[in-house]
Amino acid sequence: MTGSTGALPRPFNAPLSLISHRLDALERRHDDAPSRGVLRTALLDGSDRHAALARAAVLRLHDRLAAEARQGAARRRRALPADRTAGDAWLSRLTTALAHHRNAASLLFLAEA
Repeated sequence: MTGSTGALPRPFNAPLSLISHRLDALERRHDDAPSRGVLRTALLDGSDRHAALARAAVLRLHDRLAAEARQGAARRRRALPADRTAGDAWLSRLTTALAHHRNAASLLFLAEA
């Protein structure tokens, strides 16, 4: 799954004057400081872009965690004798983690299509 997320667009592609206008509008609508989610949505040019960037970040996280589980399982298999791999709890945990992160990334990837 490495490389499947592609290059992300820059988060601040809007002109600074437009960003400044959005922040001014937020400050006028809120008595206190705006919440982080509202602020992120305003800075990232809307909720669709915010959701797309969040989805891409989760996809990258699952991709990285799947790679770590895959490497850990390979190291553990190399360290064990062949007759003990089937009953090894640590190897089982690593392969379960690998399957979970691969499935989660696949579901996110299919949801985008």
